[in-house]
Amino acid sequence: MTFTEAEQFLYSLSNLPRKEYMTGPRDCDEYLLRLQFFLDILENPEKNIPHYIHIPGTSGKGSTVNCLHSILACAGKKVASTTSPHPTTITERWKVGNTFMTKKEFIDIIEKLKPKLDEYIRTSPYDILSYFDMTTAIALYYFAKKKVDWAILEVGCGGTYDATNVIPYKDVAVITNIGLDHTTLLGNTKTEIAKRKAGIITDKTNVFSAETSPQIVSIIKKSAEKKHSSFTLASKKDLTNISIDLRGTTFTFQKKQYHTTAIGKHQATNAALAICIARSLDIKKDSIKKGIAKANQPLRMDVISQKPLIIIDGAHNPDKIKTTVTGVTQAFRLDHKNDTHLIVGFSGNKDLKKMIKQLVELKPVSVACTRNTINHFRKVASPSELAPLWKKEKTNARLEQFLDPADALACTLKIAKKNDLILVTGSLFLASEIKGLL
Repeated sequence: MTFTEAEQFLYSLSNLPRKEYMTGPRDCDEYLLRLQFFLDILENPEKNIPHYIHIPGTSGKGSTVNCLHSILACAGKKVASTTSPHPTTITERWKVGNTFMTKKEFIDIIEKLKPKLDEYIRTSPYDILSYFDMTTAIALYYFAKKKVDWAILEVGCGGTYDATNVIPYKDVAVITNIGLDHTTLLGNTKTEIAKRKAGIITDKTNVFSAETSPQIVSIIKKSAEKKHSSFTLASKKDLTNISIDLRGTTFTFQKKQYHTTAIGKHQATNAALAICIARSLDIKKDSIKKGIAKANQPLRMDVISQKPLIIIDGAHNPDKIKTTVTGVTQAFRLDHKNDTHLIVGFSGNKDLKKMIKQLVELKPVSVACTRNTINHFRKVASPSELAPLWKKEKTNARLEQFLDPADALACTLKIAKKNDLILVTGSLFLASEIKGLL
């Protein structure tokens, strides 16, 4: 089996009919039962991992995962983590220490799990596993084989019925924040969504959050109390002296100074949350500071060129787009001498109007509307759907439409002058496509 064959086999699971968590009924524990059945066939690798940190949230969970992974690695722990979706290639979903899964390891795992999946089909009372179910099973199988001490799992969507919630225990449960995303699945209000994300809280675990809404904090705290778990809030009041530039973000948290290469005020919040968690695990101060400084945040305000200044950013919902607009404004101090050009593409189930209205604040001189990915397994917003929404905002930007992100990039590079800014945003998939091209 080649790498491409293994990759396509995994992707092709998306085409099989099943009860689908991302489109099905909101309350259905079968999503976890079917994955647990498969893990039983694999002889329960999830039980061979000593420590878990579980992280859902509307925004910031990926950055928090990266910070914690870096801190634990600097502290000498054998740590693994998951990322969803992957930045550029599927093997980047699974990381142990400072190394992503290799293509050979990926091929070997698919070859080993493929007959087990056939056994599942023959014996299981449930329907076929989803693509995300399988990426979670691969993570647990791979991490157990690597004999890691800590596994940090990023939730795909929601919490209660997300595949990652199959793990049997967890040392730490982290709810970064709550926003209105995936409302058709998780609920139409932040209160409903908060209850779903709080579903990851299990008995006697340590719960952390950076949420700012008193109402949402109360929901998380009560959920923790019901499970006899502790609750710690990383307060923004303890964050001071935040400074942002092209090198990253410097900040003071609880009277100690830190620096992260991630750009944006919100990244200081994510790092502060990771610091609180690391302290609770008795990680030494030096390891925490070093881990924050070394943490890599791919596709999050990712500066990959200076002339022109090209920023690759995976913001894909209104909350994330808001922080991107703020971050760009703060870090790059745009003025009339520097034009801004956008390359945008979104998934088909997003609040396009709201995100475009936010991006208009950057006053772009050109906007290249494209698909957020050319992956045929993903549903995307059409470029022809995006352009009219930009026109409704009465922007003077030059609007172009492209089916291929590569053509959108080529056109924008021709237009932009060497001192201009090109921002690629709207989707992690688009960010990944464009970064791969560059």
